[in-house]
Amino acid sequence: MMSKNNRQIKLEHFHNLIVVAYADGRLEEIEQEFLSDKAEEYGISKEDIQYAFANVDDLQFQIPMNNVDREDQLSDVVFMTMVDGEVHDKEYEICLKIAEKLDLNKEYLDHIIELTKKLSS
Repeated sequence: MMSKNNRQIKLEHFHNLIVVAYADGRLEEIEQEFLSDKAEEYGISKEDIQYAFANVDDLQFQIPMNNVDREDQLSDVVFMTMVDGEVHDKEYEICLKIAEKLDLNKEYLDHIIELTKKLSS
């Protein structure tokens, strides 16, 4: 089996973040800023960004192949849900579903949330 190239992995990660950002039906300005920063960090082209936002309803959540990428994605998802300072119930449910999809348990999710709270305070 051939491994995915780094660009493809970063693009899938970015798409996953967009899927999560839109999960509540709207995109907050602070979420948009976070996504812009991630796109820049990952070197994602403006065309790829515009395509992703234009086709958000068609984006599918992609599961990374290795644990480091899974943990990174969950950390980014948690960070994005906490940009307003707290994890709301609906956001927690989304994070929990994503953790399950990533084959990570609730205890790990709660650990990431606590770490993120400490880092952002």
